[in-house]
Amino acid sequence: MSDDNADLVEGDGDIEEPAEPQSLYEEVTADDFASVDLNALTGSMTRLDRHALVDLFWSKIKEAVDSGDARSERVYRLVSALVGLHLRVESEGDPFGLQWHNGTRRTAVPHDFRGNQSEVLADLAPSIIHPTLRARLADVAYETGVRRAGRTAVDAYCEVARRIADGSAALEFPDIGTRAMDCVKPLERSLMINARIAKRGTLVEPIAETLRIAFDNAVAERAYFPLAQLGRRALQHQLIPAQEVAKTAANLASTAVPDDYHMAVKECWNLASDAYDRAGDEDASRDAAIKSIERTLAMADTVPSSSAKAHWVKQALREFRGRGDAKDRVDEMRRRLRELQDKALDEFSGTSFKLDGIEEVRDQTYAQFKALSLTDALRSMVGFSKPDDVEKLKALVLQQAKDFPLSNLFATSYADHDGREVARGVSLNFDDEPSEAWYKEQGIRYMSIVRRFRVRGNIEPARQAVLERFSINEQHMLPIVQMSSFIPTGHHHIFSVGLARLWQGDYATAGHLLLPQIENSLRHILQMSGRDSAKMEEDGIEGDRSLNILLGYCRADLEAILGVDMVWELDALLNFRPGPALRHELAHGKLAWNALFSHEAISACWLVYLLTVSPLLRNWDSHVAPAIAAMTPSGEI
Repeated sequence: MSDDNADLVEGDGDIEEPAEPQSLYEEVTADDFASVDLNALTGSMTRLDRHALVDLFWSKIKEAVDSGDARSERVYRLVSALVGLHLRVESEGDPFGLQWHNGTRRTAVPHDFRGNQSEVLADLAPSIIHPTLRARLADVAYETGVRRAGRTAVDAYCEVARRIADGSAALEFPDIGTRAMDCVKPLERSLMINARIAKRGTLVEPIAETLRIAFDNAVAERAYFPLAQLGRRALQHQLIPAQEVAKTAANLASTAVPDDYHMAVKECWNLASDAYDRAGDEDASRDAAIKSIERTLAMADTVPSSSAKAHWVKQALREFRGRGDAKDRVDEMRRRLRELQDKALDEFSGTSFKLDGIEEVRDQTYAQFKALSLTDALRSMVGFSKPDDVEKLKALVLQQAKDFPLSNLFATSYADHDGREVARGVSLNFDDEPSEAWYKEQGIRYMSIVRRFRVRGNIEPARQAVLERFSINEQHMLPIVQMSSFIPTGHHHIFSVGLARLWQGDYATAGHLLLPQIENSLRHILQMSGRDSAKMEEDGIEGDRSLNILLGYCRADLEAILGVDMVWELDALLNFRPGPALRHELAHGKLAWNALFSHEAISACWLVYLLTVSPLLRNWDSHVAPAIAAMTPSGEI
């Protein structure tokens, strides 16, 4: 399958200075469009996902190139870029995010098509038969300021949702049973546009009718997540009576079968609770809320280890506390949590991958991930971030020092970008055992080469192969972060956004979201394992220990949970000087743009992904993969 927005190809050189702005496409006039019959190409297509359109127009680009038809090529390249844009309905301020980014180069965003091109798209859109293509042309024009295109986009998105709900649209992945989730995204985008083009509190046609059709379809398919999302929209706009929404959601949740994903059923109970509350039925609202919390607690029975069970029990404890009317349940949860903390076991693991020559590994990695399903790719990616064996690394750098003794006779000085000395290494006395600081300094210098190899040879080819087939966003990450015992309650959406940006290659955003979270997550897993990471001041006030102190004072406890190699890697990347000290540099605003795309920063971000996914590997096929499938549209717009 061709790459979405394939106008740009990633380079292999190091990132230095930002490239000069350059046009991502050649402007296409109305006469150019008139020379190509887009309706003849797309009007009879039954697949409505954007990937089908990208594949079609990419093949037409190749045909135009081979025949020397420059005008058709120009049209097909523009349309391919437009349909390849990644729609993120969870990001209202920036609905079309970057599909690919490497620091100096990127794929297109609507802003690149502003001006005359947008006017041409707005004029052309109403005549397009294929609803996804019509929606995309109109939406891009609308996003760049041509407001008259908003209504065209709304109509097209609603047609997409209706055709998916009534079964007249063919799906990208027909083996996935439910269509309900595919209705959510076009409807959400319709409502986003409606908020700007309609009078306050009103909906333009046919949003209300389409939302009702999609809601009924979700009920018929027993699709918990879509029902919860659509039901909340129906409540917000008062399209369906609150009592009806409440009873529908409660009936669906109460008839759940044991194999249904608990967190999906939980969303249905939450909807029922909210709807009963709107309808004025406080008792029914409370009962539904309690049943929602019971689904959180039920997750503890689906995982084998005590640390993972403790994670779910603690989350249920917080939810019961939040109600303020379940003291007995709170006491029960406290006792159970203490028992589980005493039994906590280490469950973090990884997958090793053999590394050969970078060109060969790059090709092998790309081919391997190109053939994987989405869930298999999400799981397999952790293998590239597994920390190296510390003892073997120490032996290697010591042998290098013996082979080249002159390079280790004097201490090394390290300067920042302003030329100030910020750290100083230690010299090596071959008569004594090297210090831990010397081993770490030399290990970091050696690993800088290894990290470059892995980022270029493994991580980036794998990521690119996956993104060519799937538009990864927060929706894909949310089931992972919800189930991971590495992530504290209340931080799930931070991680889901950060990990989505990580997969998209937006390392600047991923670094700012993920790296500061490591310190708090380390405290969380210490607490879940029954180990105290807090400190008490002289005045009796308790506080949290910083990352530096955690990696020192709590090192033995962390090594017992995560392993010696992982703790060494965290220290080397985030804390130790001389070293990148990424956590400190980021916290103090000292990381420049290019530094966020360094091999060290990229490796640190993927290390967070490893820590998040590792607790789930044992139950990936039974719990994680089905949850991702339940929340992921089978065909994306």
